[in-house]
Amino acid sequence: MVLVALIVLLSNIRLCAQDPSFSQLFFNHLYLNPAYAGASKYIRLGLVYRNQWMSAKMPYTTYGVSYDRTMQGALKSGIGINIINDVQSNGVLQRTSADFIYAYGVQTGFNSHVRGGIQASLIMKNRNFSNLTFPDMIDPDGNIIGSSGLAGSTNLMYDFSAGVAGDYDIFYGGLAVHHLFQPVENEVEGNSVYLPRKYTLHIGCEFNLYKWYRFKQKLLFSPNIIYIRQGEYQQLNLGAYFTRYQIVAGMWLRENLDLKSHTFVFTGGYSNDQFRFGYSYDFGVYDKGFRGLGTSTHEVTFGWNFEYKKGKKKFRYIKCPKF
Repeated sequence: MVLVALIVLLSNIRLCAQDPSFSQLFFNHLYLNPAYAGASKYIRLGLVYRNQWMSAKMPYTTYGVSYDRTMQGALKSGIGINIINDVQSNGVLQRTSADFIYAYGVQTGFNSHVRGGIQASLIMKNRNFSNLTFPDMIDPDGNIIGSSGLAGSTNLMYDFSAGVAGDYDIFYGGLAVHHLFQPVENEVEGNSVYLPRKYTLHIGCEFNLYKWYRFKQKLLFSPNIIYIRQGEYQQLNLGAYFTRYQIVAGMWLRENLDLKSHTFVFTGGYSNDQFRFGYSYDFGVYDKGFRGLGTSTHEVTFGWNFEYKKGKKKFRYIKCPKF
């Protein structure tokens, strides 16, 4: 029984190797595209917590922290650090990545801007098989006794990614390629399992619905399209945000093009010059009907904005949604 379960586990690792996903795709802009490092008039610090399938005994949880700013004395250059910790099956599988990013921007015109970014990463993947529970470890009363007696393993991978982003007038977008050299993630029976490249294409725009009303505050509308492909996995995200005063509300449709599943994401947040707070809730629907609240996902984000010293030379920064 132990051997069979271990084979199944290793098979899943081999077939399902892909990066963690987020509902608030633009909040962690460094994770979306390394070109966004330093692409703001603020120094930015962000935290994200994601809990997927909360009703399960062993849900998927993901934690993240990001920091980026322009470089001192080189306003067009930006640096960033992004750390993601993804925990699955009560710690049986755990992956931690630390990304170090450099970006450089060029103002190509009065209302256009292009940035490019490169990223070097260190990825650590842990497999703790001692947390597994097998039928022969459960007594007649349902109590867990003993241990699996299985050891775990740790893999370290070096990784590199790159991206480009830009905007023109009310439009913005970019392309990012992660895992350029497809590092080896695992060895199974002498065969190397690679972390496949991930391609991300994102396009959007932002315009004021009250542009022709002289005495009304702005009502910003921002539709977006994000396409992600990693190995055989394909995801299409269609969504939009409305911003009124400091309140942001949005809705996304996330399509898994391989499994033919549909996920609706509802996002709400507050953003001003000092901080950002966002919450998103998503639930899925298969072709045959509602998937159920048991597979819903909650994601909470919080970010701080810090001003640079006064008198710093102004530079036009690239557009990007806040959530």
